[in-house]
Parts: sequence; structure tokens; C-alpha cells
Amino acid sequence: MCDDRLCSDCQEYCEQCDERYCPYCYERHACANTQDPCYRDPYEGRPVREPFTFGLEIEVDGNHDTDMLRNHRLIAGWCPDGSLHHDGSLEYQSEPMTMSQLTEIRRLVERIATDTDNTLSGGHMHISRTGRQTPARWYWALEALDGTQCEALNMRHMTDTRWCELIHGDYCGKDTAINDTHRHTIEFRTFGPWHHDTAGRLDAAVHYMHAMWRFFQKFPVPKLKTRDIRAMSRVAATQAINDTNATTAGRGRI
Repeated sequence: MCDDRLCSDCQEYCEQCDERYCPYCYERHACANTQDPCYRDPYEGRPVREPFTFGLEIEVDGNHDTDMLRNHRLIAGWCPDGSLHHDGSLEYQSEPMTMSQLTEIRRLVERIATDTDNTLSGGHMHISRTGRQTPARWYWALEALDGTQCEALNMRHMTDTRWCELIHGDYCGKDTAINDTHRHTIEFRTFGPWHHDTAGRLDAAVHYMHAMWRFFQKFPVPKLKTRDIRAMSRVAATQAINDTNATTAGRGRI
């Protein structure tokens, strides 16, 4: 941002890197100067569909193998991110994926390594929006999880991080666990970074989200009680975690 004094209405907000700029300093703005392609919304132009799809925002904090990610067929675009400060940091956006592509995206995540600890990065997940996928329903689902389940699902809304606070009725913005401001998806900012150290949790996280999405699809709004959502959430999380642990153990056998 330049030093010109402008009111907030005269400033533009960049959704790519969380920074503000004005008409006079746009060319000096980081996203304007990068040689990387502009972010392309992978959902833009696609019809709203009932089947479950998910997408990942993979923030990588620090130097890493950019060619591996940029050239992968499941990566739709990339851009700088204002919350990442190490040299070489980028955020990658995946294509909308179905459950059949979970193994492929996990194998890519397993190969992500950086020269930092990635403590400032996140791994936001988008799921396909329908009339029955409401942020309030998802609030009660996340609220029901305990600390052990959250850790196994790579969720961090129970920690003290300010980037994904879970507050009833607050479903808008860059510091909420559930962001309901996107046209085609609901964004879950609760997920921590996805890289080689956390790849083992990705299967459980996606299977949990898929199970809850299917559960919500069965019941019109408002035909679900809070206690039923909370009970189902705990069961779905336990099942997803146990199934993933069993599969991981099976892959380790000769």
C-alpha cells in the first residue's frame, strides 16, 4: 500500500494476498507484479451440482518444489498469500475433486516439503454448496468434535489461532472456521497446512466431510435437531479416523 491517505471506500481489497491497494499503487502491488498466472476460480462457469466435490487451498510457507505443484493436473492455479512471509511461499488452489481423486491428491501432498515449519500456513477446504449445506449445520458438526478428533482430522478451530475461530453465527471473513461468502462452495478454514507431515490425515478429513455432507443432504432445512447433528458428527469422525488408520496400517504391511 502506498502512503497516499485514502478512505476505505477508495481502497481495493485483494483476495489473493489479503492486502489492500489503491488505483495509484496497483502496479507496485505484489500480485500485479508476479509472473505467475492470475488466480482462476476453478468453480467459475461450472454448474452447481448435487454430487459432493471438494477443493483444497494448499498454502506452502517457504521454498519448495514449485514445478511439482504447478504442473500437476489437479492444481488449478497459484498466487502469493499475505499471511505467508518466508521467501518462496505460495498458495495453490486445486481443481474441484470427487472422492475418486482423493488418493491422487494425497500422494501429491505427501511430496510437499519446505525449509520452514509451516506454522503460519493453512489448508482450507471447499465443499460443494447446496441448499441443505448451511453454515449453521456445519457449526454444530465442528463444535461437537473433541481435541483428539480435531488433531486427527488436521483441524485447528479448538486452538488459539485467530485464522479460524468457531463462533456461532459468525460465518463470514478471513478469520472464521466456516466462511459462507463464496458463490459455489462453503469454505472451511479450520484445516491446518497440508504437506508431507500431515498428508496422513487428509483421507480422514475428506471422508469425514463427505459423510457429514451426505447426512445433511438427506434432511431439508430445518428438519435436523442440534443433538442429532452433534451425535452424527462424532460418529462420522470416529469412523473416518479409524478407517484411515486401518488403511494406513494395511499399506505398511508387506
